[in-house]
Amino acid sequence: MGDYHGEHPDSSTCWDHTVDQRIGLIADGLSSNDDIRKKLPGLRTLLNQYLSPEVTVEAPDFQKRLLRVFRDSEYDFAYQECLEKLTEDEKERVEKFVGDDKPLKEVSHDFDMCLSIGVREHLQHLVGAGCVQVSSAGVQVQTLGASSAAVNGAAPAEVDVKGLSGRGALDWLKDKDGIFHAFLHKLKDLFTGHHEDHRVVVYKDAVFENWGKVVEYVPQYTCIPNSVAGVQRIVKYAKDHDMGVRCAGFRHSWAPIFGRSGQITISLLSLAEATKIPNFTALSKALPEWLLHKTELQTIEVLSGTPRVKGNTLVRVGVSTTNEQLRRWCVSNNKYTYPLNVIMVEMTVGGTNGPICHGAGRRNKTLSDLVRKVEYVDCHGKLQTVDDARLLHAAAGSFGLMGVITHLTLEFEPMTYALMKPEKIPVVRAIPLPADLRDEDIPPALRVAGLTAADRAADLARFERLATDSYYSEWFWFPYSDKCWVNCWDTTTDGTGAVDYPSDTQTFLMFLSQFAMNVLQNAAVLDELIASLQLTEAAVTLISKAAMLVLPAWDQPVKTYLPDALHFQRGIQNVRVLDVEVEIPLQPAAPAVKEGGKLTAAIDYKVVQRAWWDAILACYRHSDTCPQRMPLEMRVMGGSDMIMAPQRGNELGTCAIEVLTLEAAGDLWVPYAEEILASWLSYTDAAGKSLRTRPHWAKQWDGITVDGKPWANRMKNVDYKDARVEFKALLAEIGKKHGWTLADLKKRFSNDFFDDFYFEDI
Repeated sequence: MGDYHGEHPDSSTCWDHTVDQRIGLIADGLSSNDDIRKKLPGLRTLLNQYLSPEVTVEAPDFQKRLLRVFRDSEYDFAYQECLEKLTEDEKERVEKFVGDDKPLKEVSHDFDMCLSIGVREHLQHLVGAGCVQVSSAGVQVQTLGASSAAVNGAAPAEVDVKGLSGRGALDWLKDKDGIFHAFLHKLKDLFTGHHEDHRVVVYKDAVFENWGKVVEYVPQYTCIPNSVAGVQRIVKYAKDHDMGVRCAGFRHSWAPIFGRSGQITISLLSLAEATKIPNFTALSKALPEWLLHKTELQTIEVLSGTPRVKGNTLVRVGVSTTNEQLRRWCVSNNKYTYPLNVIMVEMTVGGTNGPICHGAGRRNKTLSDLVRKVEYVDCHGKLQTVDDARLLHAAAGSFGLMGVITHLTLEFEPMTYALMKPEKIPVVRAIPLPADLRDEDIPPALRVAGLTAADRAADLARFERLATDSYYSEWFWFPYSDKCWVNCWDTTTDGTGAVDYPSDTQTFLMFLSQFAMNVLQNAAVLDELIASLQLTEAAVTLISKAAMLVLPAWDQPVKTYLPDALHFQRGIQNVRVLDVEVEIPLQPAAPAVKEGGKLTAAIDYKVVQRAWWDAILACYRHSDTCPQRMPLEMRVMGGSDMIMAPQRGNELGTCAIEVLTLEAAGDLWVPYAEEILASWLSYTDAAGKSLRTRPHWAKQWDGITVDGKPWANRMKNVDYKDARVEFKALLAEIGKKHGWTLADLKKRFSNDFFDDFYFEDI
């Protein structure tokens, strides 16, 4: 634990004040300060009533009244600014609930969450870029964007052209932008002789920005194909003109795994919900009607064939298929299901496969481990497949380097049903203190009086059982909260009484909570509250309390479909965060032995407990600035057979632990994250050897320093030193069969990071 036991800023109140006690301090401060009370109308009354034993303030009412504070404030406009980013339907529902006091059940009826604000912003970038549609029928101008309109005097009307010359419709483009003209001409030629249904929409110089706003570049062309043939034509053009190609979906990553300026980005984004976004009338000019429906790249079909496990089913899925589409398909047929997934539904199947994403539960590996066949367009524009189990260890988690993956065949299991029973438990009882940490070392606000040795032993045994045996195991702690949200459950094959979860009402309440979080992080008046009360944790206290109130806790289990339980939290993509996650190998309690080729041993969770509490104590050390404003999350999961998976080799399982913060705390984040990482990367096994702790590929590691050097250096030269060689060898073996080389991959599908990480010797 180092020298950090018990450290906290002198100005901190969260060290020895519980959440409710700090809420009381805020209410008292508002009572004694007329100026700030007027700027936050109704907040004092809400907090006092919440604390009163004679008044019950339920979670929906707390959210409503908290939002009403900012809606009615004459000095802060965060509520109005956040409201303007919503769709008309979302605005109307929020206003009816917050402003008109309509019942939650009424305003949430048939609520269907739209694309996230981040995706809407991305689509607006496309509106401002030149856009044409290319097919064997020719080139159709959709819009020429703001820049092209300025060049030509006005945006031209929509024009159908059999070619790029002859009728003169695009003669001006040849003069003004000969390169774009030539690109369209060549791409159109590649479509000649093919079915008109194969189409590609092309945007020129559309800004690319990832969801986390840490990667930005301007590809020369952003292409959205509707078919495998379209992907092939794009790659063939890239080959003929020595250009690079990278793919992107919903862009939910913080890592430098996207494309680069001046090259081609293929967007595999699903736009089926785009008609709901603000300013869709303008957007529709840049989006052909066909793009708003499912395409060949969004198919879901059951295949014949032999799965590895008897009773399972092979399902072929297009890479543009979203988790939400796949979830609904599984629930609708009620026969097959993926056994694991990420929480977020606004991600494509290809987007979760490329960087080897994961779920939870020690019996579950990564999503890439479910892959039984990869269909991809190679560097020559040829459609290829990989289904050899050994070669899939590279192909099924290849970061887009092998080519443009179009379809994945996954092994699904028979539908089962989760018995969800989330709980809110005192932090020290949810994940007990490691043996070398005393009560005196942690905040008094987190201590539980009267805990006996027997209580502590029982708490530890319960934690170890949940972590070891639960089908799904996950823990959340919001900054400076007294309690931990524990989401551990098992499954049953009996679907009797299964319900859809979350309901419309629960989904809308989640959406409302995320809207409130955005309001709170953008409300400048809260800075005045902090200054006037000299309570640095005031805003984070309100954020954490509001978030914890919305999370469910049930006395009896709720039975729901497995995919519903895996995606239990909807709309989390609406709150933009920064996120650092590592995968820590679980350790044996005694020397492990192999039985039947499988490692078996009791698990020693001391390192897991230390990682959890090191992060909590770091949060308290920095309570004067509160760089962490979102939860500490931890999942226990299995290992992986994927060569480049951070979980590979973790035969007893993996502790996937992460810290998050809101976008508003970005300036404080990196030094804070580096401090926590220094602890997480310092752990050793029983022999004193450093554990092989590695970052999640899709999370934030770029721009972060460990051991005085960029984290990427450690990943390349320590963490994946041998795996990089093995990975490239398998790719080369695939290439030998399919007619390409590693040099071809570097030229066609790499980027600046991968050039250095994999191809520095090529």
